[in-house]
Amino acid sequence: MHAIEGDAPAALRVAVGQFSSPGRKPVNQDSMAARLPEGFEATVKGIALAVADGISSSSSSQIAAETTVKALTADYYSTPEAWTVKTSARKVIEATNSWLYAQNRQARISDMNHGMVCTLSALILKGHEAHIFHVGDSRVSRLLGDNLEHSRDSRHFGAIQEEAITGRPLYVVWSKAWNTIGSSLRGT
Repeated sequence: MHAIEGDAPAALRVAVGQFSSPGRKPVNQDSMAARLPEGFEATVKGIALAVADGISSSSSSQIAAETTVKALTADYYSTPEAWTVKTSARKVIEATNSWLYAQNRQARISDMNHGMVCTLSALILKGHEAHIFHVGDSRVSRLLGDNLEHSRDSRHFGAIQEEAITGRPLYVVWSKAWNTIGSSLRGT
């Protein structure tokens, strides 16, 4: 367990468990990473968790997924302290996407079904806020107690009134689906 001290009466306590299975596929193309810093780094940058999912039609998607989660959970902490969580994560995600896209172009891969592509779902906990970052066609959901809520537009959850929170604290559930990190961002 790692805790972030803050102005709240109780510190945020986070425990991380990870499991992934390739299912019927010979290679597991999922990748997960978590960085739970302590002290100053936890206060300034918070806790970062990420899940990426490659696509089974590509022999290199597991590389894209691993690269993506490692980049986010390492490079995010190297961004300037003055940047917001949103700016820091966005810059890292865009840089990683550009690098993966360049790898695909250099290898002359025009069909993203065969390139280094993946989805990304990430959660950064800083202070009293949870920041969700999502790229691709997987789904991010919020589980509070026994209530499962899918994001209305896969990008935004509304605010929760404190009196409505019962049961266990915030959990984020990721599921597999289609992928876009490593493809061109033009037109979006």
